[in-house]
Amino acid sequence: MKKLGLFLVLIVILSLGMRIYAISTTDLEKRISEGKENLARLDYTFLDKEIENLRLLEDKVKKVPLGEATELQAEIEKRLGEAYLKTYESLKLETRAIWIDNIYLANIKSRAEVKQMMDWLASMNFNVIIPDVYNQGQSIYPSKVVPQFDSYKVFYQGDILADMVAEAHAHGLEIHPLIVTFGLDAGFDLFIDNIDWFDKDLNGKLINTYGQAFLSPAVPQVRDRQIALIKEIAAYNVDGFQLDYIRFSQGFGYGDYISKLFRSLYGRTPKEIGPYSPLFPRYQEFKAQFISTFVDRAVKEVAAINPHAVVSAAVQSPYTWGFNDLGQDWKHWLDNRFIHSLMLMSYTFNASETKTIIETDLNHSENKGLLLPGMGLYNWGGEELLKQIATTRELPFTGQVSFSALHLKEDMEAMLKAGPYRERSQPTLRNPQKIAADYLLDLALRIGEVGELAGLSEKTITSWQDELQRAALNINNLNIRPFPERDLQEANVIEYEIIKKQITKLESLRDEAKKVGKPGKRMQLEIGRTIGLLKTLKYLSAPYNYRSIKY
Repeated sequence: MKKLGLFLVLIVILSLGMRIYAISTTDLEKRISEGKENLARLDYTFLDKEIENLRLLEDKVKKVPLGEATELQAEIEKRLGEAYLKTYESLKLETRAIWIDNIYLANIKSRAEVKQMMDWLASMNFNVIIPDVYNQGQSIYPSKVVPQFDSYKVFYQGDILADMVAEAHAHGLEIHPLIVTFGLDAGFDLFIDNIDWFDKDLNGKLINTYGQAFLSPAVPQVRDRQIALIKEIAAYNVDGFQLDYIRFSQGFGYGDYISKLFRSLYGRTPKEIGPYSPLFPRYQEFKAQFISTFVDRAVKEVAAINPHAVVSAAVQSPYTWGFNDLGQDWKHWLDNRFIHSLMLMSYTFNASETKTIIETDLNHSENKGLLLPGMGLYNWGGEELLKQIATTRELPFTGQVSFSALHLKEDMEAMLKAGPYRERSQPTLRNPQKIAADYLLDLALRIGEVGELAGLSEKTITSWQDELQRAALNINNLNIRPFPERDLQEANVIEYEIIKKQITKLESLRDEAKKVGKPGKRMQLEIGRTIGLLKTLKYLSAPYNYRSIKY
């Protein structure tokens, strides 16, 4: 993808002013007023002055000849577009993750091009990079466990994964390599001597409607191979690790191994029972257990090798689809502390649809874990991207993740740089305790900075700052280890009860925020984010409720 320089970005913003931002000065005034009510950190001095300047220009348009009026109107529309982007808050605490798929990475041929890619992503203030380093049964880096793509052997001199880690860290970015765990878009022939490793559909077919084959998550040799791959990648100096395609294919789960095993336990093969059989729910859970135990094993293997690395999974959204059709019981992973973060593949065509799906997933998770909504950039342009980001920020998520670098268009890049990502932000995946306290301290600061503009009295501002700072101190005093170090310790009942009490106090504080008027909505949201992070800590301290299996 062509990297825009600052000049070109400016040109894009200016050219987009008329076409995308069909807004009036009155609309802009409303946005600014809503920003103040919402305790948003914006440059109100600039924005208020710009409103005055735009009003003067609008008056001038009425008094000059047509040619000059046309030029003035074009300037007004340009400045409206620029000002509109500045009404999007650039948050100090927010995970801004982006997937880099195998198609994009196929064009990277050198360390210099890796650096260029990281330069580009850092210029948009993304802070978590998720590159696809294994797909189609092959790695992009020189692996001792799986075959390496021939193209990387020939055209890339060195270890692309090591280079991506080094360049990401040089830019202050976290890097979380991803593997396509069980799915195969191609690479079928790599496993031709192990045809029994493949999963099948009800009719015995190996290829799904998207032209993909899947290795069976039930086959022990498949599981062992992928675990060995995970351990190899974890040994790099990575900040995290992500499991993708951690599921069965839709309509699959009828491979030879899983069928024989199910029959040995229940007397019938999965093919012999239908969706209305009393055994079918048992079969759905049976499938899901293979995925769940693999996730649990993967997290523990990573923690043993790289106690610094956070493990996440890209999961289907909504949850009911993932579980019923794909054997992906990610609620069970959260309930049993199998995973640190889930990135929801909530790809829709508009922000309204996205909100419906991700709200449902929040309800399923009870706000446990660090859920991040995924945005499918390939579905739309820059204006919709802004709406999607705004939607994720209206709910108690701690950031969002974009799919993918390949689909980042020039208008998106320009808008991110001038709008919601114009300043750097701290990612939120690593230490829920610290981030929870930081959210409260940040809220106390924004109340001090914007509270008066929002109509809060000095007494109210001071009182709330004291309450929030006290709550943040209480959270910091918990002395809870960040993950993944926590994964290797047993449940802590005392810690569990302390966290429960802290959540109860914050819930009371959130209720008090309802009395503050319009700014109270933002206060409730930020306290809610903190509660969600504390619930993450609570479930990590809770006793196991593990549905173990022996196979």
